[in-house]
Amino acid sequence: MWYNVLMHSENKKPFSQWLLDEITDRRLSYVEVARRGGISHARISQVIGGEPPGKKFCRGIAKAFDLPVDEVFRRAGILPPIPDLDANAEAMLHLFRNLPESEQDRVLTIMRALSTMHATAADDDANGTKGE
Repeated sequence: MWYNVLMHSENKKPFSQWLLDEITDRRLSYVEVARRGGISHARISQVIGGEPPGKKFCRGIAKAFDLPVDEVFRRAGILPPIPDLDANAEAMLHLFRNLPESEQDRVLTIMRALSTMHATAADDDANGTKGE
């Protein structure tokens, strides 16, 4: 469940502990994670033991857990954390990135329309012209 990880992005636990917790929570073996991610199960043991993961390893973990690569990179300290991004925004970002480009354009159009409608309603409330 990718959203479980995203909901806890503020958690500062070491990558090795996060990885072990994810494997345990998902009830997977190292061999199964390795198979899904195209990485070595021995390398999983090494990283859980405290060795730095590296980009190729993180890409494999992202694939194995169906997570955005940048989320795993952030967990591993390869990328800096995204400040002030709540769980809903992270979930939306993940879903958005999985859409084809044509669908991303449609989603942006809808979001812009909603934002404009909200801003207009807020202006009407502030000016006392709501419903006119």
